[in-house]
Amino acid sequence: MKKIVILKHGGGELANQLWNYLSIYAFGLEAKVLVKNPSFFEYHSFFKFLPNESLTTRLFSLFFQTPRRRSHIINQWGRAKYAFKSKVIAVINSRCVFSSENTLNKATYLSPILPLVDRFANCNTLYLCGWLFRNPAGLEKFRDKLYTAFAPNYKIKKRLDTIITPLRTNYEKIIGIHIRQADYKIFKSGKFFVGQDRVRTIINEYIREQSLDINKTLFLITSDGSINETLYKDLNIYISKENAVMDLFLLSQTDVILGSDSSFGSFASWYGNIPHIIFKNEAMDWQYYSDKTKFFENKYTALAQY
Repeated sequence: MKKIVILKHGGGELANQLWNYLSIYAFGLEAKVLVKNPSFFEYHSFFKFLPNESLTTRLFSLFFQTPRRRSHIINQWGRAKYAFKSKVIAVINSRCVFSSENTLNKATYLSPILPLVDRFANCNTLYLCGWLFRNPAGLEKFRDKLYTAFAPNYKIKKRLDTIITPLRTNYEKIIGIHIRQADYKIFKSGKFFVGQDRVRTIINEYIREQSLDINKTLFLITSDGSINETLYKDLNIYISKENAVMDLFLLSQTDVILGSDSSFGSFASWYGNIPHIIFKNEAMDWQYYSDKTKFFENKYTALAQY
């Protein structure tokens, strides 16, 4: 095996694709093989590894210079075009295709590497399909290299610094707030939706638990829906008006994330190596979170698989 190509993801958006990509990239570092990901075309433009992709992928990515939801007509068009291409490649190279797809949505772990390397020893290129490849050992072992590889491009990094630097100057602590709204109101009949009134109650509890000085604390709020600013009128807040990629990295620059149960907040937590406290409509288990200071595998998540 000389190269790994992530041929097909599971149809998810930014964070679901990133968790998959991250794990496979770590596997590539361990196996000492190149990893390419043409399936990431919707987001390549916002990261630094696009120049390492094929000319075809780079040209296709030019149509995706703005982060959009998968329901957008341009993204639907792009996904349909790519789906046809990937099916053809998978059929032609069927003996060198390895899939994580399964009806139970269980993760396929990529470590240890030797069995997989041996199995596809006669393949110059290994094609991976599915969104549930996971590699927790690799993520820990290669954290520094992964942090660098998955950094945003220069334009986004510059914008991040423009926002975060003055906030860090004016406040001792920055709390990231991630409120998933639009699709969560209908997803699984609203099971994972947490309304803003409940969010504010959780914030109040966190302030008490941590004995925070609210005058020295900023709450950086990101959401895919409108924010009821009156709920937070007694707090120092910064409401992001940025795109999804910017919001992901903004959250990673905070000290802790209080957020919806999602792979988005979990990835920001991993990238920034900060805790992710998950909103619940039920009582919060503050005892569980009391000793968490870095990224950890949160037992209260039902949606993010590590």
